[in-house]
Amino acid sequence: MQKYRCVPSVYGHSADPMPSIEEIERHYRESYYQDPTGQYAKTYEKVELDYFDDRASVALDFSALHGVTIGNVLDLGCGEGFVLKSAQRRGFNVYGVDHSLVGLERQNRDLVDGNPGHFVAGDIGSRRHFEGVAFDLVYCKNVIEHVIDPDAIMARIGSYLAPGGLAIIEVPNDFSELHSIIFGDVRKEDLSIFVPPVHLHYFTTKTLPELGRRNGFAVLDCFGDYPIDHLLMEDAFNYYKDRTLGPSAHSLRRKFFRYAAGIDVEAKLGLFRSIFTAGLGRDICIVVRR
Repeated sequence: MQKYRCVPSVYGHSADPMPSIEEIERHYRESYYQDPTGQYAKTYEKVELDYFDDRASVALDFSALHGVTIGNVLDLGCGEGFVLKSAQRRGFNVYGVDHSLVGLERQNRDLVDGNPGHFVAGDIGSRRHFEGVAFDLVYCKNVIEHVIDPDAIMARIGSYLAPGGLAIIEVPNDFSELHSIIFGDVRKEDLSIFVPPVHLHYFTTKTLPELGRRNGFAVLDCFGDYPIDHLLMEDAFNYYKDRTLGPSAHSLRRKFFRYAAGIDVEAKLGLFRSIFTAGLGRDICIVVRR
């Protein structure tokens, strides 16, 4: 098995050496593709479906704040399609790309049946899908940390955008200042969040906006999600040390988003924006425009 180091990079930190495309494809072929729904539940309870919608609504509210409330939306890495389900409820025309559409077809078959030709199983970065269609909103969650060249993916995202269109880019917030406090002097290579060849790059609240600007985007906004990692600061709640605490930690996250869904939109966006500013959030996001 390849031994990887975690080294400083323009993205924050990156795996070294970088695996070849063949090594990455082999990894996914031997793990993910053996059971393309293995990371998904067969069914979800209502509280989980509400959580998916509450979480998607944060991104869609930021989109609305910056002038995009309707039109064509593309989810690059659409998974089971819950973000697109929320977007469709708001009146967007929905499109999606993912390596596998099995999860989407199982959980949101109506999106596929109701929008023929709008969903593609294929690689996100190697080519532009949906030729002739321009997108008012491109959503890309937990994708660019997986690829060898995130700058190339940003260029691809730009190729999809209509004039005035927005892109929302979301990545895990690993090796943050909070993680430095929690994990102390433990080598990054020894942490469970260092997972090459799955995650190749580890962004920060500084380097993610820089990625956008370096690729010709104006960074309009930044926000984070629920800072669940603060629970790791206390052993009684540390779900890394005691995996049985994971469901309770996730329940707190669901309740946080449910609360946020019920407050004034301006206050809600300010809340999630402040999470990013403080360097927190399990995931961090940028809202960009070409």
